[in-house]
Amino acid sequence: MLKEEALRLLEREGCSEDIITHVCVVSEHALAVARRINSNGGSVDAHVVEIGGLLHDVGRSKTNSVFHGIEGAKILRKYGADPVFIDICETHLGSGIDEEEAVRLGLPRKEYIPHTIEGRLIAYIDNRVIDGRLVGFEEALDQFKNKIKNKRSIERFIEMNEEFGEYL
Repeated sequence: MLKEEALRLLEREGCSEDIITHVCVVSEHALAVARRINSNGGSVDAHVVEIGGLLHDVGRSKTNSVFHGIEGAKILRKYGADPVFIDICETHLGSGIDEEEAVRLGLPRKEYIPHTIEGRLIAYIDNRVIDGRLVGFEEALDQFKNKIKNKRSIERFIEMNEEFGEYL
């Protein structure tokens, strides 16, 4: 999928301008980090990061609840999207949701934790973009702690910062 196709899909599904702005900022920063990692000998699929960053919140066209990841995955399946983008959409919430927390939140019983470097990077940058701008880690962590009360999720976010923070 190309960037233009991803943006058309978001518009076709009725994503608001705010959501489109948000996903563009996430995609842009995540792509910059991916390129920095790659230039330092890492191996991140920059195309997956760019398009995954654009598509991760497509489910917000249906709901702003924790179910937006599942709704987004349904939308992407409908369009025959690559499974890598479906996985990113489904697992980007917070720093991921383990099976126990998923059940508590009323999600279908399974683990929603990003296991690929591309998925973790998008989840991390998603939490660093607040009100359309990339914020410092401490501000993002404070916001995260206010929103997410699960200790393991907070630890995963801190681990993501250790993995990616130096590249911002």
